[in-house]
Amino acid sequence: MSDADSPPPGGVRADARRSRARVLEAARATFATEGVAVSFNEIARSAGVGAATLYRHFPKREDLIAAVVGESLGEVTALAESLCAETDLEDGLRQWLVALVSHIRRVRGLSEEIVRALETPGNPLAPHCEAAMAAAEGLLSRAQRAGHARAGVAVDDLVRMATAIAWTGDRSADDTSVNRLLDLVLCGVLTRPIRPARRHT
Repeated sequence: MSDADSPPPGGVRADARRSRARVLEAARATFATEGVAVSFNEIARSAGVGAATLYRHFPKREDLIAAVVGESLGEVTALAESLCAETDLEDGLRQWLVALVSHIRRVRGLSEEIVRALETPGNPLAPHCEAAMAAAEGLLSRAQRAGHARAGVAVDDLVRMATAIAWTGDRSADDTSVNRLLDLVLCGVLTRPIRPARRHT
């Protein structure tokens, strides 16, 4: 092969990065509208790549889901860490729970995937969920020590309630039920009554 026919240094790797980015962009859009159960062939067509290319980057559906939602779950983790430094821990806990529900609702069907990830060893989504929960544990503990959150509440309780609320939101275009359920959960978690008619979504 002549120098003119040789690929540039890193060319194959650059092509792989571009194709992976196209797959992620297509999956992000398709998951939001069709849900995480959408076929790999449809994602590949939307990304303009072959199914083999998609499987090369993401051999299992769980790998693709983790790659798509990992970044935004990282945002939820960072939010919990930053809210730990705030003085209004009650409002901080409220903000985190609302942000978690909002995040889950970005991807149709993600609520079930989060529950599965927390119950299945080796699930690639689990480390992202566990990092978010660890950060929230610090926020919840501070709120409990300050008397703003009930002592019997655990982070796992909050995550499971958030996934249940997001599951309800997946099945309704009306945010009214989501906001009402968030208010009910917050009433059970916080020691003081929340402000009425507070809109979360």
